Amino acid sequence: MRNGPEMDALRTQLTTQMDSLIESGREEGMQLSVYQHGNQIIDITRGVRDDAGTPMSPDDLVLVWSTSKGITAASIHLLAERNLLEYDDPIARYWPQFARYGKEGITIRHLMSHTAGIPHLPEDISIETMSNWQEMMELFVEMKPQSIPGRVYAYHGLTYGWPLGEIVRRIDGRTFARFVQEEICAPLGIKNLFFGVPAERAHQKARLSHDLERPQTDAPPSADPVLMANHPSIQAATIPAANMMANARSIARFYASLIGDGVNNVRLLPPRRVTNMTVVQRWGMDQTLNRDMGFGLGYILGHSVPTQSTRINAFGHDGWGGACGFADPDYGLAVGFTKTRMTLNPNNPSTSLELMRTLRAGLNIPE
Repeated sequence: MRNGPEMDALRTQLTTQMDSLIESGREEGMQLSVYQHGNQIIDITRGVRDDAGTPMSPDDLVLVWSTSKGITAASIHLLAERNLLEYDDPIARYWPQFARYGKEGITIRHLMSHTAGIPHLPEDISIETMSNWQEMMELFVEMKPQSIPGRVYAYHGLTYGWPLGEIVRRIDGRTFARFVQEEICAPLGIKNLFFGVPAERAHQKARLSHDLERPQTDAPPSADPVLMANHPSIQAATIPAANMMANARSIARFYASLIGDGVNNVRLLPPRRVTNMTVVQRWGMDQTLNRDMGFGLGYILGHSVPTQSTRINAFGHDGWGGACGFADPDYGLAVGFTKTRMTLNPNNPSTSLELMRTLRAGLNIPE
């Protein structure tokens, strides 16, 4: 941990800022971890993790929604680095049944850049189906594309992940969740990142809340992000696009492994691979998110998300409600941030953006 008066002052400033957010009722529990040039420089945990007021621990596991996508993308890049796939391969090359109903032209690149033409799940899908891998595979086989692959920019919020996970399984033989543990977490010494939390770690799961009123109808749990995120079946399942449960330390360490000399001299992927995966694949108005977005292969590029930076070289992925993970290679910076209270009200400010502005100012890093 880097020390000195300036770093101590920055840690104090961030801690005070997080405490103020919690005292105001805007936040409940938060974890912030920051690496620079391979060394952890910030590690702050504040607030509570549940309705009983249990103090938040640095090792607590928080469901981080689409922050999951950055780790899922890395699994594909690892296979590409081993010459086991090409980004322009059709998904059906590895999963022949996927080609049904005109999906034979959808490539891995299309899916990772959110231009595959299958951006949405059926509206009536149940928690039980989403939690069952085989049922989801059958659903994707029967899915019909909504647009010609490569033509329409539309964020694939949930549909991004399952086909990529199935490609990993079919190429490697291991389940996606096991692949992540053995090929990403183990080499980096990460012990608090899961797709499907093991039963013995269930006591470390934080519960999510949000800043909107809950639906007053008898809507299914999938209609409320909190009910979905806190559902035991979702937390135990493997949903590569959206159900990773992790702590901030693990997310920051992952991104630190992608830049500079990595972590403890371990690089998860070599520089040329990271350069390739952060080349702009598409930039423009996203039909799902209704805003201008830039994507590499599985990563949101800086300028699209001010939390990461206004500079295009930053890359990572935020999560629904405010979690985030990203790397800013220009300054050797890697960040992981989790929060238990999802910010869904568009009138409420972004906690992650406010904290990142404080962090960058303290490190003399431009927006």
